[in-house]
Amino acid sequence: MESTVFRVTVISEVLLGGGLILTLIKPRLRIWPPPERRSWQYAYTWMLTIVSALGTMVLGILDWDSFVFGHWVRFALGGVLFCLGLAFALWGMRSLGIRATQGLEGQFVTTGAYTYSRNPQYVGDILSFAGYAIVCNSRLAFVTSLLGIAWFISMR
Repeated sequence: MESTVFRVTVISEVLLGGGLILTLIKPRLRIWPPPERRSWQYAYTWMLTIVSALGTMVLGILDWDSFVFGHWVRFALGGVLFCLGLAFALWGMRSLGIRATQGLEGQFVTTGAYTYSRNPQYVGDILSFAGYAIVCNSRLAFVTSLLGIAWFISMR
């Protein structure tokens, strides 16, 4: 079960990265941001994003405590990173609005979380991925978290 979830999650993250590369090489075939909600780009991006995030969460549970962070401090450190990241991402979502968060139309925002970062949702997601990987102490969730973090960094 772990290996299947790991493979599906990694494939989803690789396809997301491939979509980003396609966007950069052939802008007319752009994946992100999607041109509209009913587009294949919207479905492609959000389906793979959800599979990647859920896969990482499931791996953290299935492969619990298989890595190097055996000390109890991981719960405090990872928990703080996860909660701060989630709060910052949600604040960014609220500041930007749902449609713009989905990659659909939106205006340039400089208030709320966007006062502190141009990409608060990405920063928050990166912190949450890192925190979750530390708390779970899962080697598989660590790998998929790093892939997710790399994707968010490349999107900025």
